[in-house]
Amino acid sequence: MDADGLERRSQSLPGEPEASSSGQSLVPLLGAQEQEVGKDGSNLYSRASNIVLCLVFLEVAAFYGVYLNLVVYLQDVLHGDSASNAAAVSFWVGVSYLMPVIGAAIADSYWGKYKTVLVGLSISLAGMLVVTTSATLPSLRPPPCEHAGAHCAPATPIQRLLFFAGIYLCAVGTGGAKAAIVSFGAEQFDDGNAAERERKASYFSWFYGVANLAVLISGTLLVWVEEDLSWGLGYGVCAALVAAAVAGLAATAHVYRIVPPAGSPLKGACQVLVALAHKVRVRVPEDASELYEEEVHVIKTPLLLERPAREQLGHTNQFRWLDKAAVVVTGADMEAEGASSSPWRLCTVTQVEEFKTLLRLIPIWATSAVYFVANAQTQTTFVQQGAMTDTRIAIAGGALSFSVPAASMTSVMTVLEVAYLALYNLFFLGRKRRAKQALTPLQLMGLGHGAAAGAVALAALAEARRLAIAAEAGAGAAPMGIAWLLPQYAAMAVSDASLAVGQLEFFYGEAPETMRAASTAFYFLSCSVGNLLSSQLVTLVASVTAAGGRKGWFPPDMDEGHLDYYFLLVVGIAALNFAVFVYLAKNYTPKRVR
Repeated sequence: MDADGLERRSQSLPGEPEASSSGQSLVPLLGAQEQEVGKDGSNLYSRASNIVLCLVFLEVAAFYGVYLNLVVYLQDVLHGDSASNAAAVSFWVGVSYLMPVIGAAIADSYWGKYKTVLVGLSISLAGMLVVTTSATLPSLRPPPCEHAGAHCAPATPIQRLLFFAGIYLCAVGTGGAKAAIVSFGAEQFDDGNAAERERKASYFSWFYGVANLAVLISGTLLVWVEEDLSWGLGYGVCAALVAAAVAGLAATAHVYRIVPPAGSPLKGACQVLVALAHKVRVRVPEDASELYEEEVHVIKTPLLLERPAREQLGHTNQFRWLDKAAVVVTGADMEAEGASSSPWRLCTVTQVEEFKTLLRLIPIWATSAVYFVANAQTQTTFVQQGAMTDTRIAIAGGALSFSVPAASMTSVMTVLEVAYLALYNLFFLGRKRRAKQALTPLQLMGLGHGAAAGAVALAALAEARRLAIAAEAGAGAAPMGIAWLLPQYAAMAVSDASLAVGQLEFFYGEAPETMRAASTAFYFLSCSVGNLLSSQLVTLVASVTAAGGRKGWFPPDMDEGHLDYYFLLVVGIAALNFAVFVYLAKNYTPKRVR
């Protein structure tokens, strides 16, 4: 709107830095008690981010030390049936990936990131100790089966309650710390300095690499310790890793740049809705310049670099009915106090466009949630499928052979993911190949969706072959080798890496500036919802197919079931979801930064 007597609302906040005559910042933005970032300070905060990466390694290794082999523990130790085991793991993972959303909200609104991470890891440590105790003491688990095929005594309600209480404490604690720890490491860098911004971008790459390294170690070393040595020892190592993370975080508290909570990022969205409710009958002007917007307020960072106090967005024509919140109607829109506008009656174009951006992101996010119905199979039904194969792999004409636990196939997928991303960076993002156009984040996500459908289709073919061999084989005949499952894991590696990188980059770039700290929670939330959907899908399919006394697709003996049919159902869901994503991606309107 024009400067016609209506004074624009200032963007400054209490405690915001102002440029002094000496060119130094007096008080950091949002009241953060930051030190002046010189050469030594920059190195200090870079070292702080490296410490955070070490904490990430410890947390991820411990979490996946429980996660990757959980379905095997429920089956071999607690003697649960295949359908309930798969559903239990998917539901637990869903809760684990739901907690980052809650943790991010608590960190942004109340505790701050440091305290949220510390409390979350402490809760996880308590859960790890319960799980270790449950797996160590013979009285807290059912007796082992006498021989294969015999009826195994199931776990008592008390034994199941204690074990599940432990893993859900881990889910609440570790999940709550996941989203906060990512942005906590990133905020150790100064966005006002170009070199610091480059190191910050490198930090995100290192974060992904460190997390994958932790998953790899969990899927090989920890899985081997749990299955071949002792479940109690394996879970004890996981507890020790979390204890080291808690102790390390507490001991290095003085090293970090601590930014206090700035308030809920959803507050602006609520203000748009309230302002819109006051102006339901207002007509939106044809000229977007008549809508209310505040002047760009420039501040100086501690390194004397000028930048806008807040990212301002340009007007878009989509969802024009929301523009009513930025229309000045009467003097009631402008409060007398300070002659500034009330954000609950009059919003800026930027606030409205931020809300529009959220509305555009929700459908894309929903397809990502459905995607994880297919991705969740790698930790549930893929593992069950692998457990029914010959896990020995022979090389050099059979002169050398070794056994690969079914749960360790995820480690093979992790190695393939790292190799795939290295090739992608080399051929598309390398400095010598800048002329080649890399895939956009939406295109990467599309590749992930398509590859997921292909991966589960390969699993269906492998399972059909395995069932045919099991049905035709005589007594003592060798089952299908586990190497036949490699193609489906390779396809899912391409899928997982493409969608993860694409989604993190897409949501970070498109999310409003006020929600960037919580943008990583979108990824975990889609994991959560997808695993919850997978849990319910397995339960529903098992119930429907076993109605009327039939064996169903998930009988106790998997050789008598039809896991291949279930895979085909998942392929249909993934293919339909892929088609919806392609439509949404083609019609997506990106945000415009002024």
